[in-house]
Amino acid sequence: MNFMQLFIPLLFAITVLLLLAKLIVSGADEDRQATETEGGKLAFTPNRRSFWGVYLFLACLAYVGVADVVSGIKSSSDLVSPAFCLAFVILILSAFPGTILIDKDGIEQVYWLRGRKRIAWNEISKVTTDEKRGEVKIKGRNGTKIHFARQLPDRTRLLAELEKHGGEKMAVQVPSGAFAMSGPAA
Repeated sequence: MNFMQLFIPLLFAITVLLLLAKLIVSGADEDRQATETEGGKLAFTPNRRSFWGVYLFLACLAYVGVADVVSGIKSSSDLVSPAFCLAFVILILSAFPGTILIDKDGIEQVYWLRGRKRIAWNEISKVTTDEKRGEVKIKGRNGTKIHFARQLPDRTRLLAELEKHGGEKMAVQVPSGAFAMSGPAA
């Protein structure tokens, strides 16, 4: 067997999947703003390139899974690759950041597989920001958590809306080990 015939397609496939993974986790564009929906909600949605990265990554995994099934299943060990691909598809769809919607009643996060999480404005107990990662975590009194990931746009607008609707009772916390700087070091 010629090793070049084996490794060149494998290296190409790994490179494509790595590039697609980079698209999926890329941060939101600096100039992107939250958008108003028809229902009067403010929507924070990931970049289109992140969605396309997910679609193409899933298509690659689906191709591998379907090709293995079509080539024939002779034993249970032949199902390992399709099962791995299916599990990875479910992992990607459940880990992809959900769109955050804000309206007059509260804040909601909508995921592809995990459904919806909603916290009313008066139920917010804690807001934690992580400047290094560009994340905001919002926790409700009933334990519901909404996670604003770096793939979502307009973080400053989200924090302004939280401050506007939450008022004084909502404490924005910076995680331990993080340093807040007021200006450049001398």
